[in-house]
Amino acid sequence: MAVKKPKRGAPSVDMTAMVDVAFLLLTFFILTTTSFREEEKVEVDMPSSVSNLEVPEKGLCIISLSGDGEVYMGYTDIGTREEVLRQFMQDKEVSISEEGFMYFSNLKDFGVPIDSVETWLNSEAEVLKAFPHNGIPTPTEAEADSTGDPVELRDWIRWSRLADQKMRFAIKGDVDTPYERLKAVTDALQYWKVNQFSMITDLEEGGGAEGEEGEAEE
Repeated sequence: MAVKKPKRGAPSVDMTAMVDVAFLLLTFFILTTTSFREEEKVEVDMPSSVSNLEVPEKGLCIISLSGDGEVYMGYTDIGTREEVLRQFMQDKEVSISEEGFMYFSNLKDFGVPIDSVETWLNSEAEVLKAFPHNGIPTPTEAEADSTGDPVELRDWIRWSRLADQKMRFAIKGDVDTPYERLKAVTDALQYWKVNQFSMITDLEEGGGAEGEEGEAEE
């Protein structure tokens, strides 16, 4: 009697697990090859020094000066940026869009005159990112006396201290920053009795940014 052979169906492979693995590998590749950095508005070629005093990573307000002496503000903490902007909004009695508020909270630094901040942060996305940052007006005391122009850096320092009473300050100046512009910044700090601050520099033998304690002149 002949024995019937069982019928064999076409083999099938479950690709679900393969797809999951592929997406995991893709995600890993993106995360390891993409640099996620907060947007920075000014590049500073810092002078070198032998100081190895580490600059705090939190609770710090960094005032940057370009080679032309333009002044920019920045904060190490997202929460501080948000609170500083709230202080600005309350003091100037203005409103900022949710998109603009979120954009500001992710900025490493900024340099927009006070009377342009509302327009800037309420702009459309493309304009928001392309808005010119030419520095925060910070005339010397002599310039302010002769022209009557406000030292806007003073306002941002005040809002910074209202946002965080323990706020520490640091100056990051370019090697080509004119001395009178640096003096204008220290004068603005001293106006609010901030007499101690850090100077951010590069180590002479390479390495990360370091700092040294500075003190405003009386």
